[in-house]
Amino acid sequence: MMRILACSLAVGLLATVALTGCGGGGTSTSETPKPATATTAPAAAPTTAPAAAAGATGATPPTTAAGAKEGGDEDLAAPLLAWADSDTDEGKAPLTVQFKADVEGGTPPLSYVWKFGDGTPDSTEANPKHVYQKPGKYRADLEVKDSAGDSDSDYLEIDAQ
Repeated sequence: MMRILACSLAVGLLATVALTGCGGGGTSTSETPKPATATTAPAAAPTTAPAAAAGATGATPPTTAAGAKEGGDEDLAAPLLAWADSDTDEGKAPLTVQFKADVEGGTPPLSYVWKFGDGTPDSTEANPKHVYQKPGKYRADLEVKDSAGDSDSDYLEIDAQ
C-alpha cells in the first residue's frame, strides 16, 4: 500500500512540475513571459526592421529572402512574352500588311525589330505597316527586347500572290 501511495505521489508531483513548465499550473503573474533565448534571422535573410528581441513590440519584422529585391514581388517584372500579329497574312501583290506586336511582361522601355523577309529595311516600330511589292511567300520576324536584357521573338508567314 505504501508503494502505491509513493508512486501516486511521484506521478502527481511530475504532472504538477510538467504543467507548471507549460503554463498549466503554478502561480500566475501579471508579467508577460520572456523567451528563454532570443532568436535572430539567419545571416542570409537580413531583416528590414530591428529584431523583436531588441525591445520592439507588435508584429514580427518583415524579412527579405537572400538574393531577392527588397519590396516584394512587385519589383520583379514578369517574363517578357511577344507575339507577332497582322490584319492579314495573304492577298494579291502589292499586299499591304498592318503588323502588330502583342507583348506581355518585361521591363520597360521595350525595343522592337521587325524583319519583313523581302530584303527591305527592318522597322523598329511596335506596329509597322509594310507593303509586299512582289508575289511570294515571306516570313516576317518580330524580336522584342526589354531594358533588363530579356527578349522574345515570334514570326508570321505572309503569302503575297
